[in-house]
Amino acid sequence: MKLLLMAGLMATIIPAFAQQIPFCGTDEQRRQAIAQHPEILEREQAFEAFAANRLLQIARIEGETLVIPVVFHVIHDYGPENISDAQIYDAIEKINQDFNATNPDFVNTIPEFEGIAANCQIEFRLAQKELSGGCTNGITRTASLRTYNGSDYAKLDGWQSGKYLNIWVTKSLPAGTAAYAYYPTSIVGIMHTVDGIICRYDYVGTIGTAGSYAAHVLSHEIGHYLNLQHVWGNSNAPGVACGDDMVPDTPMTEGWTSCNIAGNTCGGSVDNVQNHMEYSYCSTMFSNGQKNRMMAALESTDAMRNNLWTEENLMLTGTNDGYTSMPCAPRADFYASQRYICAGESITFNDVSYTGTVDTRSWTFSGGFPASSTESNPVVTYDTPGWYAVSLQVNNAEGSNTKEVMQYIHVAPAVAQRDRNYYDNFGDGDSAIKNWVLYNKYPDAFEWKWRNTNGYWNSPCIWLNSNQAPDLESDVIISPPYNLADGLANFLYFKYSTTSDGMGAEDYTMSLKLYYSTNCGDSWISMGKLTGDDLITSYGGSIDFYPQFPDQWRGAIFSLPENSKQDHVQFKMEFVANNYSNHIFIDDFNFTSPALDVPTVDMPVSITIVPNPVYQSASAQLHVQTANSMQAKLSITDLAGRVIYQMDLGQKAPGSFVVDLSASDLQLPAGCYFIQMSDGQTTASTKWIVL
Repeated sequence: MKLLLMAGLMATIIPAFAQQIPFCGTDEQRRQAIAQHPEILEREQAFEAFAANRLLQIARIEGETLVIPVVFHVIHDYGPENISDAQIYDAIEKINQDFNATNPDFVNTIPEFEGIAANCQIEFRLAQKELSGGCTNGITRTASLRTYNGSDYAKLDGWQSGKYLNIWVTKSLPAGTAAYAYYPTSIVGIMHTVDGIICRYDYVGTIGTAGSYAAHVLSHEIGHYLNLQHVWGNSNAPGVACGDDMVPDTPMTEGWTSCNIAGNTCGGSVDNVQNHMEYSYCSTMFSNGQKNRMMAALESTDAMRNNLWTEENLMLTGTNDGYTSMPCAPRADFYASQRYICAGESITFNDVSYTGTVDTRSWTFSGGFPASSTESNPVVTYDTPGWYAVSLQVNNAEGSNTKEVMQYIHVAPAVAQRDRNYYDNFGDGDSAIKNWVLYNKYPDAFEWKWRNTNGYWNSPCIWLNSNQAPDLESDVIISPPYNLADGLANFLYFKYSTTSDGMGAEDYTMSLKLYYSTNCGDSWISMGKLTGDDLITSYGGSIDFYPQFPDQWRGAIFSLPENSKQDHVQFKMEFVANNYSNHIFIDDFNFTSPALDVPTVDMPVSITIVPNPVYQSASAQLHVQTANSMQAKLSITDLAGRVIYQMDLGQKAPGSFVVDLSASDLQLPAGCYFIQMSDGQTTASTKWIVL
């Protein structure tokens, strides 16, 4: 009676809570993997045949337990997602309870399933040895902005698949899911580099950043890792249709997102709502049939699951019975309360070294006061503008380790040296690198740099090598401080050029965001962003894009908020890439002129139209530059090459001239058009988008 009352109480409380909790993303990842590798379906069929033949042969001897080595990889930005060792130890404890039927809520399993509730006889142990023989506690920590992405791109520092179960921890995951894994049959080609589980930081264990609701999430994902499906089958749509998970002793079900332990969706016996492969968030058990299926996965060569628990591998990873782990030397790591400040300000540094206990430490602060420290959290003041290095050495009886970052702290002038009249064309590389913060926070292959060509009219510029950057890759540049206190500047102007290999607006989700700060970067206020068709200035495809002509550029205009008109204001640009991004280039940052001007040197005929895009009700100006006199003829065609408008402009002298164009007067529907200017021998063209 007591058991039924407890279960009934769970059924009353859990449903409302469970609806707010993210679910598993394994089925969506499987669908995407199959789209790339259709042979996965054949591998799945082969596994089903293998499992059917092996099930009667692999029953475990009572007391014999298979051990699987585990490594947790914490991908973080030094926030709460950098979870503690204690939280990971708690997670391992909860997983082992679930797989050995010692979880405290196992006693809540309803009578209908007590007879098939399984002790799976699988144990998970944190690795104590690297493959090289080096010492580890089974936890790695990597600082990366990809923690906010949480996709396969965030699976950094993975250890060899088939020798370790990799579990990555991140700040967020796509579509708000809590975690996902790959079936062993999905690991084909280079997929071995992402084999394992990725989980949100608040769904690891039950302490620290996680709550009791997260107790069984990793067990659910390890079930997928060992080839268990959701109890309703391979979909992420519980409650839609009756489905089968290829396990004989789990009833057909539609699946549940609430804890109705008396639920019966497909006739016959009640549903196994308390199964760890459900979405009910009141799970207590795996079934004997699921145990057998997992054992079949561990006997299979798919993704080398059959190697994980071998005695040779356990000895290699320091997880064999009788292995005595030794203390490890610490691995130095640190972060600062702020990495971008103004002269005269102070920064708090934090020692977050890991793997081994730190007995002593030694900091070195280039350009700071004090210049060195042995404290855990020293406070350092910087008085002189520039870039500065920071290093930390940590020690214990097992050894020492040092981390040094050469350009870690940037100090800006406390008094602005530039006003609204300063026109920054990035012509001098030393000045650009010194005064602009080209900020690659956690150094990777994608970073803002100065370039002496490919700017507007092939002048110098700054650029980001963002072609083939991972989705949501984010990179930042920060301007020097400006004095705009006279209030006479109303707009911020710059030129930009980029392209995409996307096929339309739905692929143009990359964005260039603009912010301002009046407190030396302590906080940033959004001024808006460029995205979609507004951001794409040229057709360039997937090859590396480098603008060659002025018509591959566009001018940006942002209104200056009144609060930004102060004597010390800085601006930040953040480019957020997607899978269709290419390189992006920035030039001519200023507060005085939006003009796409031209140099006074001989150039081929060139044209640029602004604004572009233009609304149907608005007008635009076509800027023409010619090195020689020309009999100018203008034509506008649509994407099919049909001529929409033609005009003979007569004889034009060398230099520049402007042609006014009105989309409404020309009766142009919304769409993309090509404008051509020709003298009969030379033709210049550009695209014009009408909204």
